[in-house]
Amino acid sequence: MIRFVWIIPFVFFLDRIVKIWIIRQCREGEGFSVVPGVFHLTRVHNTGAAFGLLKGAPGFLIFFSLFSIFLFLVLLWRYGGGARRWAVQGFGSGLKIGAWALIIGGAMGNVYDRIRYGHVIDYLDFRVWPVFNLADVSICAGVSLLAWAMLRR
Repeated sequence: MIRFVWIIPFVFFLDRIVKIWIIRQCREGEGFSVVPGVFHLTRVHNTGAAFGLLKGAPGFLIFFSLFSIFLFLVLLWRYGGGARRWAVQGFGSGLKIGAWALIIGGAMGNVYDRIRYGHVIDYLDFRVWPVFNLADVSICAGVSLLAWAMLRR
């Protein structure tokens, strides 16, 4: 497990660094083109969850995020902690532990924003999809890896 735990703070701090940079570079709703017509960096304040769902429930989103992070950390510690009996059954496989670490790191990045700013700072803008951030990418990558690991089994 130790070899994958670094993913959690790495994702969290990389997400924080990029969000601090975008806050300093752009006002809300403003941004700039990276690849014209394809990819932009646009600062958006998302008060809801994915795709702007649950916009009127910041307390619930904070509680749910903190509870999920706690639960995932317990599962990661318990099932990824090197106990051979769990590793043999597949709970402690490196792929799954890395996936959980991606999910936890991303969730921590977004919950930090909700607590600090009252909204999540999104900035990755492909113009054909709602604006999102690195924490969202990390969560989606982690969920995809978990699904792949489960289907592979």
